[in-house]
Amino acid sequence: MKKDADGHNRAYPHPAMQSFNTHLLMLRPLEILFRFITAPLRVLPDVIVVGETRCGTTNLCGHIVSLSLMPPLSGEQMKIKCYTPFCAWVHPELDHKETFYFVGHYLGIVDPYFYRMAFPLKITRWWEEKILGNFFFCFDGCAQYLSSPSAPYLIASAYRGHESPPILVACVRQPVDQAMSWWKYENNAISWGETIGLKEWNTNLRSKQYPPKTIADAIEFSKSKFVQSACLDAEKLAGNLVQHNCAYDPKTTRPLYNLFTGKIMRLPSWAITWPAGQLSTIGRSGNYAQNIKRYNDVFSKAFEGQCDGISNIGASRERKCNKRVAVSKHQIPNNASTGHSKETCHTMIENQIGLVHIVPIECQSNGRALKSVMRPFLSDIVQRCVHRRKLSYTTLMSNMDGAIYKLCMDDSFVKTRRNSSTALSNSEVEPGQEDLAMLETYFEKDTAWYSSLAEH
Repeated sequence: MKKDADGHNRAYPHPAMQSFNTHLLMLRPLEILFRFITAPLRVLPDVIVVGETRCGTTNLCGHIVSLSLMPPLSGEQMKIKCYTPFCAWVHPELDHKETFYFVGHYLGIVDPYFYRMAFPLKITRWWEEKILGNFFFCFDGCAQYLSSPSAPYLIASAYRGHESPPILVACVRQPVDQAMSWWKYENNAISWGETIGLKEWNTNLRSKQYPPKTIADAIEFSKSKFVQSACLDAEKLAGNLVQHNCAYDPKTTRPLYNLFTGKIMRLPSWAITWPAGQLSTIGRSGNYAQNIKRYNDVFSKAFEGQCDGISNIGASRERKCNKRVAVSKHQIPNNASTGHSKETCHTMIENQIGLVHIVPIECQSNGRALKSVMRPFLSDIVQRCVHRRKLSYTTLMSNMDGAIYKLCMDDSFVKTRRNSSTALSNSEVEPGQEDLAMLETYFEKDTAWYSSLAEH
């Protein structure tokens, strides 16, 4: 009860109700339940774009989806059908792009078996491939996975027992630019949260230092014992969960029974999204080499000896694979308006470290560069489809090359598709020149690593 302007006692809703109602309107609870129930009937994604945040993950996923919109070079060629992932949140920047599954957005559920709940039904893939004769693939593009201490273990566990692990793609940019962009993005999110009643922080989960007041404070917070311990605990937790899950057999352990009896694998509240909060990643998300190494370490152990080349990752994971790839001759249109074609041969750069394909953000604003970085991992998708359908690689790759060319080399090439950077709504937390100098010093080694990509 509170007194109004006239001095009368009146009942007002609790401040948390506005936040609850806003989040409820952004959710799809019935579809989430349906998808968990039908998870055994669904497929796993062929490719996972693991981030990093503010490095063009959303933009790259937009380019991948656009492959389906590219017309075939001739009437005889099959259509490319890219199916987007389900997202729990009704939001234009998140929808049809990322699941948030392995960071716990589904009430903490991260059980590897139920990851498939966010992807198409098996009968959909069968219909597209066997009946319609189309080229089918699906993806997930969650930018929070790369720097997550627990996601690599959970993703690897989801694919244990399959013929091959997923195709992994990491988007990167200059570490200082990434930190500045993430600082602005998250502070704008905090300002939005305050407008819907989220004005108090759970200090038991995030500590009294959260949220940091300046970007310099955020760097110090990311190095604090609290954050370091939380990340190590989350990594150990995921490793133990996966180890316990090694003997998990859906045919004998009845996954739906586990779902409804509460025996499903979950993350505790403190480990959901990132331990210690979103801004705790400033200072860690720019450590691309370390985060990529974590994925290669986990996947090399999980899939050792299962697929060609993976068993050697453990010995060579420190080595960066920057190589020029001579792309075989194929038919591409000489003039989009006439439809005439010519035979050509391209030379492009493939940046790959172990199992992880690397996409620098600068490559996404130039059609030729985008074609260069997309083709290697799209070629891996074609290989998966060849193995599944027993078709000619040359035939399928010709279709993919035509779509890549139309997407990247056409006059209508779109540099930025969505989720571009915005200015800070709270000018008081705007970083200054001293902050910029501090970030340049802090990320000196990571910046050198990133610059080495451009040298090739």
